Amino acid sequence: MVLAGLPLAALAMPALAQDAPASGTGALDEVMVTAQRREQGIQTVPVAVTAIDPATIERRQVVDSKALVYNVPNLTGNSNVGQATANSFFMRGIGTTENLATADTSVGLYLDDVYIARQGANNFNLADVERIEVLRGPQGTLYGRNTNGGAIKIVTKKPGPDTEGSLRASYGNHDRWDLRLSGNTALTDTLYARANFLTQQGDGYLRNSTLGKDVNDLDYMGGRIALRQIASEAVEINLALDYSRDVTNGNYTSDIAGVLRPSTGDVRNVVSGLEARGEAKTWGGALHVDWSMSDSLQFKSITGYRSTDQDLNMDLSDQPVPLYNLLQLQESEQLSQEFQLSGELTERLNFVTGVYYFDESSDVLISDRVRATPVAVQNQWNKDYTVDVESYAVFGQVEYDIGPVTLIAAGRYTWEDRGFTVVQTSTLPGPLFNYTTADLVALGALGQPIDVDREFSKFTPKLGVNWQVTDNLFAYASFTEGFRSGGWTGRALRSDQFVNVDPENVESWEVGLKATLLDGRIRWNTSLFTMDYTDLFNTLTVAGVYTVATADAVIEGAETEFTLRATPWLDLFVNLGYLDTKYEGDKPVNLADELQRAPQMQAKAGFSVDHPIASGSLLVNADVVYTDNYLVTPANLAITAPLLPPGVDTTGDFTLVNASVGYRWNDAKYEVIASCTNCFDENYFEGGTYIGAYAAVWSGAPRFYKLGFGVKF
Repeated sequence: MVLAGLPLAALAMPALAQDAPASGTGALDEVMVTAQRREQGIQTVPVAVTAIDPATIERRQVVDSKALVYNVPNLTGNSNVGQATANSFFMRGIGTTENLATADTSVGLYLDDVYIARQGANNFNLADVERIEVLRGPQGTLYGRNTNGGAIKIVTKKPGPDTEGSLRASYGNHDRWDLRLSGNTALTDTLYARANFLTQQGDGYLRNSTLGKDVNDLDYMGGRIALRQIASEAVEINLALDYSRDVTNGNYTSDIAGVLRPSTGDVRNVVSGLEARGEAKTWGGALHVDWSMSDSLQFKSITGYRSTDQDLNMDLSDQPVPLYNLLQLQESEQLSQEFQLSGELTERLNFVTGVYYFDESSDVLISDRVRATPVAVQNQWNKDYTVDVESYAVFGQVEYDIGPVTLIAAGRYTWEDRGFTVVQTSTLPGPLFNYTTADLVALGALGQPIDVDREFSKFTPKLGVNWQVTDNLFAYASFTEGFRSGGWTGRALRSDQFVNVDPENVESWEVGLKATLLDGRIRWNTSLFTMDYTDLFNTLTVAGVYTVATADAVIEGAETEFTLRATPWLDLFVNLGYLDTKYEGDKPVNLADELQRAPQMQAKAGFSVDHPIASGSLLVNADVVYTDNYLVTPANLAITAPLLPPGVDTTGDFTLVNASVGYRWNDAKYEVIASCTNCFDENYFEGGTYIGAYAAVWSGAPRFYKLGFGVKF
């Protein structure tokens, strides 16, 4: 697997949580997951989890983590502030668009059980993955802080004893091509190695009429090396190191408001006069030690490190003379350590427990360069941040079987220290625009003192009951709490606009039913849920100034995933997600009535074919995705940007069609596949910036098609 931020343009066909057809068998293959930190079959785990197995990943070319969007019920997302390397996930209507270290995400991303804190380079490539697990809903006990919306787990392939390799290459429209190499070998009888490399190049798909060229190009490379040591019959050690670099000449916004200038009428046609650019580099490693202490007791040590550098220069206004030029440089380092102990105390009693440590340090430079009109003087605000986080936790879960019923009790206690320093200088005079950390502490802001050294602690419990109704029918009900740490308004341009952001808390109730029907040919999983949020965190702009608004909210919804193996070579599938979101109590007037990025309805349906022909197999995949209209900003634009016309903050309903056809032969040694995403070139947008008189939105990906070849050796 190569880990990296990849532009969406590199995608072939998205995937659904389903099993690829296995010729010659009538039943769907069993899918194993580790949603509860131990291996279980997906049909008996009491969590709303979508799992994508290796065959589906390979056949449907789910090449990066953003490809999960619209393939999991109630999951949306986009490239954060237009960056191809940064994903902003929203699950069940909960997520975060702020990528500064002064605030954390609400959907946790895990790479081999190592938590990834920053959004700057979290769009990991999935070229060599064992499976992907998407856990929906709060995961505040076994996974901890910052998982109020859910958790996304990427599990990579381990090195093995066999010598093997593969080469894959593709070429498509916009002159885009990629080359992937991977290999595995045994170094000794007990030491194995796995490595892979990926490079991608190509032209942009946005047209900049002011600069007279295509922008948003593709220039990426990355690689990974993994070692696996079988130290003894009881001990296994896995070490992995990865690196990636992504450079682009900017993913530009498109002003659709038509207030400052006539709209181009196409979100892929921009007029910004800025030579934008973006660069993201990330590297890291993980060390896993697994010790089977006995037949009923297992110990795990998980050590993780990651360094991320993010460098941006972008125009948030899409004007020939930029009105809002943002420069941002963020460097983050994180270190984590987790120890787990799990096993069976009796035939009826299972447990998992552990301790967790996390340390992160970030240095951030931000330059906001703003002018009121194209001929006005450009004012400039330069901020220099440091943010330090240190977190500790203890957690545990016990399960007690009473016949077909299992009782679950779990909890996690988290302690966290957060601190920051800031120095701002500005072209505007006075202490409001030129200040230090000491000034904030001494003067306070908005009627409250600013605390630059904050401590948080929280106990998050879970209670549940499972019922194995029959061998093929499993039901569960659960109550769970979660929280996200507090922070600060990192983008405030004046000292009196800084705010201490309180922690976000959630209480969630969920019931689910998992059915396996027709002798294993049907898998049908459904969940119903309601979530009560306190101090739900939102970032928005008011009068051109970034601020934070918190409010209480209630989210109710349903999800269902259905897969039918109609024949040994044909699978049919359907995904459906429904959400009803609303704020409760007194909310700030600058917030909209509904939550952002929470479409009421999402649906996906399609089929997969793996049909034997001659000495090979015909591979055909097709699906259609429908998404209801949804808000892409939490702001009430009638208050925060009254000059903008109505409707610019909502996507409109859109439908995406994806398809691929290919042939694999000679015992799956060779393959050729033609594929397309957004095959009918639906024109839509995924996010936006709404300030003053412009509504600058980020385009969704256009139609991409390519022809790919692969060989295994």
